[in-house]
Amino acid sequence: SMANILKSIMLDHAVLKAHYKIFMGVYVLAAIIAIVFKAPAITIPVVIVVAAPFISVYFFVYERNNLSKLYGILPLRRSEVVIGRYTYALLFGILNEVFSGILAYILSQILNVGISYLEFLIFFSAGFLYVCLYISIQLPLYFRFPFSKVYIFSNLPVYLVAVFLVYLFKRTNFLRQLSQGIQYFSSNQTMIWVITGIGLGLILVMISSSFSRLICQKNEL
Repeated sequence: SMANILKSIMLDHAVLKAHYKIFMGVYVLAAIIAIVFKAPAITIPVVIVVAAPFISVYFFVYERNNLSKLYGILPLRRSEVVIGRYTYALLFGILNEVFSGILAYILSQILNVGISYLEFLIFFSAGFLYVCLYISIQLPLYFRFPFSKVYIFSNLPVYLVAVFLVYLFKRTNFLRQLSQGIQYFSSNQTMIWVITGIGLGLILVMISSSFSRLICQKNEL
């Protein structure tokens, strides 16, 4: 039921809220990078690259504290836990996109570097797609295998993306080229890309969540 899914989301929040404080450091780091490169928009990908794999912390806490006993006595079905976990991960990613976007806007005013509306849309849709892709790959692995066995493998993409972004911003004029590319497209064409990115991300999440539900049902049997 919707009420149980909401309870599952709130339970995930309760398990992870003690770890939210680490994101203060992430936002400070993103701001410093933006100031150094004089590129406020860079705060969004920096924050999202860290926010996407954050859900793995839940499975670390789950395994370390043997929370399977807690979930075993709660009146929650496996499917409700899975849907709640995916919804929580999506909401966490979206909220961090919003907060990093606000930070980017504040920095743009301080640095006097403009960020267009289309740039925000592009970064938001790309970040959303990245979050969806990441949790679509990551969550089935954690539902199937213990955290300690798949952590490095499941988080390898974020390390590769981080290294690639650092190289991109240091060795190329990526942000200026991106801005020019965005201006090249009309607003309608840009909206098509935004809708495509968000739609594709949601499709990936629905497929992955169905797969995770099958995994949980098999584990339960």
